[in-house]
Amino acid sequence: MGFQQIRLYQFRNLKDTTLDVAAGQVFLVGQNGQGKSNFLETLYLLSYGGSFRTRRDQELCRGGTDEMALDGQFISTDEELSVSIRFRGGKKTISVDDQNLTDRRDLVSRIPTVVFRHDDMAFVNGSPDMQRWFVDQTLSMYQPVYIDQLRRYRRILRNRNQLIRDRRDEGMMAVYDQQLAESGLEIQRERAQVLQAFNRVFQEEFHQISGISGTFVLDYRPGWRGLERPDEVVAHLRSRRAQEEALRTTTSGPHRDRVLFRLDGMDFLQRASTGQTRLVSLILRVAQARFFAEQTGRLPVLLLDDVLLELDGEKRARFVGRLPRSEQRIFTFLPGEPYRDYLSEDTLVYAVSDGTFQRAERP
Repeated sequence: MGFQQIRLYQFRNLKDTTLDVAAGQVFLVGQNGQGKSNFLETLYLLSYGGSFRTRRDQELCRGGTDEMALDGQFISTDEELSVSIRFRGGKKTISVDDQNLTDRRDLVSRIPTVVFRHDDMAFVNGSPDMQRWFVDQTLSMYQPVYIDQLRRYRRILRNRNQLIRDRRDEGMMAVYDQQLAESGLEIQRERAQVLQAFNRVFQEEFHQISGISGTFVLDYRPGWRGLERPDEVVAHLRSRRAQEEALRTTTSGPHRDRVLFRLDGMDFLQRASTGQTRLVSLILRVAQARFFAEQTGRLPVLLLDDVLLELDGEKRARFVGRLPRSEQRIFTFLPGEPYRDYLSEDTLVYAVSDGTFQRAERP
């Protein structure tokens, strides 16, 4: 099942149309810059209410316009729903079955979607905030309430940072210290628990896809390492007050958590090639999709954006063979890629050129 039909209006370079995608697999074949990734972006937007490429909704509109609209019909083993997104007058609205949502968090668990992109390498070799983002997304996919926990922590952190910069009201600082400690420890516990469970899935996928021996884990390093009670954190924060006032910011907590990639106890990045790093980023997404399915009993939608291009034939075959069961898989390919090797009876193929989609004949 999965997405059945998508209606497009003034979205990026895509021509206005209604597209049939009612198939277990959909292949989008075309040169770079023709609109393949833009179409994957529409499916991600209909799944989460936000883009994986930009936070500025205006950029989603076709050049020279200031509004756009998307409508999608989705069927899973659990439900059938209609999702609509409108951007007009500088405001975005999201509705499910003609009911407006006040918070896009309410959409997160309805259409679980995992997107595979070249930029996912940043989860491995990027800044610590990218590793935190991956962990938080993995959690949020099956525990949407975790989004509220993150929002609360970030709100307290902003208020505390402002108080540090203002250098006043010690009584209020004590309140924020307590709130930050309680909220932050809750996030640390959630991250530690999910990574402990996630590592089991990731380790198996790493062995099966990479062919590399050894023990590979995501090593969680919390910002408040060794601190387990709010009073311990509060004492820690007080001990750093002078330093924080000098730097004008909160210098410890979950917003400083790190996740290290360790192979046989060693830092993976110190000896990894670019190809190995890219492969690990793909394995992370495979593990994320499988982990979600194990935790919820539901199947995700998989969006794969030109990710097979740089894998050799053997790794490509292992990667595709380890993709977990899903409601739907949607791939993008360049014309020269051997996409015919992955055709099934339930595959739609579209040739994409200049924002248009042409149904291709099956070979």
